[in-house]
Amino acid sequence: MSELYLGIDMGGTLIKMAVVDGKAAIVEEISIATDMKAAPKAVIKNMADVLKNFKNYNKIKSIGIGIAGDVDYKKGVVRFSPNLPEWKNVQLKKEMEKLTKKTVFVDNDANTAAIGAFWLDIKTKADNVICVTLGTGVGGGIIINKKLFRGNSGTAGEIGHTTIEAEGRKCNCKNRGCAETYIGVKHIVKEAVDTLKNKKSKYIMKLAENNIKNITPKLLSQAALKGDVVAQQIWNNAGKKLGILLANLINIFNPDNIVLCGGISNAGNLIMNPAKKEIKERAFKTSAAACKIIVSKYTGRLGVAGAAMLVKN
Repeated sequence: MSELYLGIDMGGTLIKMAVVDGKAAIVEEISIATDMKAAPKAVIKNMADVLKNFKNYNKIKSIGIGIAGDVDYKKGVVRFSPNLPEWKNVQLKKEMEKLTKKTVFVDNDANTAAIGAFWLDIKTKADNVICVTLGTGVGGGIIINKKLFRGNSGTAGEIGHTTIEAEGRKCNCKNRGCAETYIGVKHIVKEAVDTLKNKKSKYIMKLAENNIKNITPKLLSQAALKGDVVAQQIWNNAGKKLGILLANLINIFNPDNIVLCGGISNAGNLIMNPAKKEIKERAFKTSAAACKIIVSKYTGRLGVAGAAMLVKN
């Protein structure tokens, strides 16, 4: 067996852990519930204890951890994480190394997703790759010349907080018109709820059992595929905004590939057809033609596999 590496993807609901081989293929994996209220040291100790249950634990070369938020990757310090309110300036690398006696790398989870996409979806066969995560929020990671690009302060890749509408919706980051406010899960759902106040839908409320709290992107996809005009319009609007965002990335970075991942990417052609139309109208033709846009086949595993491969980046 080739060299083995261990990855951890720290989410708001689950902490995923996996041992991967030298090509980022998962050999074994475990998931545990995230205790958002627990003290950071308690969470770290619990992770270290669980890791030791892997049968290949003694063979792993290093541990990589991906976590949402502001991360000092050089020092392995989590300055802040929206998923873990108690985590402020936590010495994650130092604490985990002390408990495991292994070399530990820490980075933002969007960066680890990008690394995962580079290894699993692209098979390392492209030089310049951008990963766009489409979930509760919109994030991203940028790989240039086969290496993760972090920028001056380590925060490069905040794709969801680029402005695509100058006087647009207010974002939690204090800006207006961020891509996240048009393509993120809660904003797509909110648009559906707001639209239903003035327009009748044939399927949305039926599928939601007449409870707007049951409306999800998955439900909207189901309604749209049944021919629901309101649902189709919501996806069309989201697709246009996604297309603007992707056209900007194509014009700036001229990438070989853009990999889309996360729950929203599961909408498939409902969001991609209007996005592609927008790209055609906005991106340089040569750059757009040279860029292959794909939806990841490994959405649920990119973060944990990419975290494990931080050692290679």
